[in-house]
Amino acid sequence: MQISRRAFVKYASVSAAAVGLSSMQLRRAEQAIAAASTPPVVWLSGSGCTGCSISLLNAVNPTIDEVLTSSISLRYHPNLMAAAGELAVTSALSTAQAGGHILVVEGAIPTGASAGYCYVWDEGGRSVTLADAVTQMAATASQIIAVGTCAAYGGIPGAYAPAQVRGLSSYLGRPVIAIPGCPAHPSWVVGAIVQLLAGTPPTLDSYGRPTDYFRRSVHDQCPRRGTEEAKVFGVSGHCMKELGCKGPETKGDCPVRLWNGGQSWCVAVNGLCIGCTEPTFPKFPLHKALAVDRSTPTPTPIRTATATPRATRTPTATSTPTATATPSPTATQTPRGGNPERTPRPTKTPRSRIAVPVIAGDVAPGVDSDY
Repeated sequence: MQISRRAFVKYASVSAAAVGLSSMQLRRAEQAIAAASTPPVVWLSGSGCTGCSISLLNAVNPTIDEVLTSSISLRYHPNLMAAAGELAVTSALSTAQAGGHILVVEGAIPTGASAGYCYVWDEGGRSVTLADAVTQMAATASQIIAVGTCAAYGGIPGAYAPAQVRGLSSYLGRPVIAIPGCPAHPSWVVGAIVQLLAGTPPTLDSYGRPTDYFRRSVHDQCPRRGTEEAKVFGVSGHCMKELGCKGPETKGDCPVRLWNGGQSWCVAVNGLCIGCTEPTFPKFPLHKALAVDRSTPTPTPIRTATATPRATRTPTATSTPTATATPSPTATQTPRGGNPERTPRPTKTPRSRIAVPVIAGDVAPGVDSDY
């Protein structure tokens, strides 16, 4: 009986615990099967947010597990591979030594401070920078892919980081396949790799992007094209070009391919296209400032009832009162075997409380401050 590589790996994954295979051993078996049919892939990560790897995990058709077990022999990825440490580094180095692999780089390449802003692994007691690893891996690679705008053109790190980062093509001084985006769409990444595995490299535009995905502008394919211009944000169905949408100057098939398994895209949820697939990204401002009246309005005076002040008593000359002797209380005899009789305390008459509005913490005139 013959079974496919995909079916074997799926069966082995389910049976790993039963037959006593560790995840490391299972990974070795998968790599051995994959090596016979597909070129290996080495994926390096540089200055970025790993968003493109997360996007790849969200691939729907095909799913990422189908890609890894049926299409791609992934020899090294800092986040997705089962191996770690020295075993993972050995896998990457042996792949580079054999040659013929596909090198994928995610994130920009720092070159400042002797490229010391980004290290990928240790080799022979020496920390290896991303720049050195890229140079080593690219020397024997059959194809090189820059995934994400950071890797393709520098992106956000290239615009603001002090690490003097560069895009992959700029750093290597040679053309590469650029799959830009922030993040890159998973179908763009998988599609480009599968085309290479099939021996049909994609046709590229002047910026290194596959024309299958980046031939037309977002605006040309947008369902809101030709509709009334939106004047404010949050209005569904209106073109947002006047609000700063970068769709007219951005290439990509987002309006027809959609994201999240074909569910939606930026403009569909009233967000602007920010031009993330262009070499100029990030191009600020991402939206146009609206003409909003920011003058301080005149406050409306608060009308409150004014309390009538107490009448002021004028002191009059009076004769000095004669001191009246206070009669001393009569001593109460204590009966034998009992307690002295105690006179009950007089009940205090509570003072009335007056509810008068108090403004700005001041005490209204005529009101006792104790209340």
